[in-house]
Amino acid sequence: MRGFLRLLWSAALIVALVAALPPFTAPRAAQSADDPTPVATPGDMPVFLQEDLGPATRDIGDDVDAVIQAALVAYLQRTSDLLVLAAPDALAVSAIPSPIPPVYLPLIMSLPMQVVLPPQPTPVPPPPGADVTAVTWPEPSIRVGRGMTLTYEIRVYNDDKGDASSTTVVFPYNRNHILPVASRFDRSAGDWVSELTPTQLTITFGRLGGGKMRSGFVDFKVNDRLTDTTVIDVRSSFRWSDENRGGNGRGNWSPVLVGSGNDTAPFVWLIVEPVRGSANETRTFFSDRFVPGEKVVTWLNTLRGVKPLDVASAADPSGRVWLSYRPYDLTPGTYQIVAHGTRSRLTGVASFVVR
Repeated sequence: MRGFLRLLWSAALIVALVAALPPFTAPRAAQSADDPTPVATPGDMPVFLQEDLGPATRDIGDDVDAVIQAALVAYLQRTSDLLVLAAPDALAVSAIPSPIPPVYLPLIMSLPMQVVLPPQPTPVPPPPGADVTAVTWPEPSIRVGRGMTLTYEIRVYNDDKGDASSTTVVFPYNRNHILPVASRFDRSAGDWVSELTPTQLTITFGRLGGGKMRSGFVDFKVNDRLTDTTVIDVRSSFRWSDENRGGNGRGNWSPVLVGSGNDTAPFVWLIVEPVRGSANETRTFFSDRFVPGEKVVTWLNTLRGVKPLDVASAADPSGRVWLSYRPYDLTPGTYQIVAHGTRSRLTGVASFVVR
């Protein structure tokens, strides 16, 4: 009996000590005073809805509007004119005389014995591969209001002849700024959000034919505690598989500012320096919103229509491009240069004045 009382007393003492200890809290990531409060903690991610967008595959050519198409035709015409001027060089090369066949003297040298080789098998060319580019376009594209919905359109283009059997786009995000809440993709084509974590989502696109493009949408809720001019910073990466080697790449940078309301435009950011100057003064145009490595071509919008330019450059590994143009043949007035990414199909515009 005495042993039972001692055991009961020990149990009561343990219960009292446990009750006196402070409650245990799971460790959480360190957060500075400047960081905004997350919209949700890792344990209570909002419900993510995946909806069917319906058929979304299009020909790449259909994505180019009438103004861009007209400018590209003019640009290609200019290129063909340059090739015509180079034709005489080709004629000069073809005018080289053919070698004289050897003459065999009778009784001294006979004709060489003809060696008949077995026919060689015709080499089988490798299957055509794909050439995929993934582009991110936010809506609104300039500024989004706190607590509002920010929608990203994910576009994939295949610029080669072969099919891309599968394309994967990894979309990182800062959960202190935005949280994914819904998506809309072509489920019949095999497009869907295949993975969702607190730091990124993965989008898988099904088979994409050569010369085709497809897109889908992901909706994010913006943190309503963010301060003005906070930058929602997004750049995706992508990879694809095909009948050849496949490939991978990085998408365009698509930042959006936070403010009290929405502000959008159909063009990427492009600046010019100087804005005003004489016709002999060189203008420098800059943008950091293109796909790394893509060629950026330009044309000029004038009151008389589109003027083709031979100003072009490749974006660097960060998607930045610098373009120099001296408008020596322009009369005084206001003009607009257009910079167009040949892989991303993104377009930037900037106006300048010739005095």
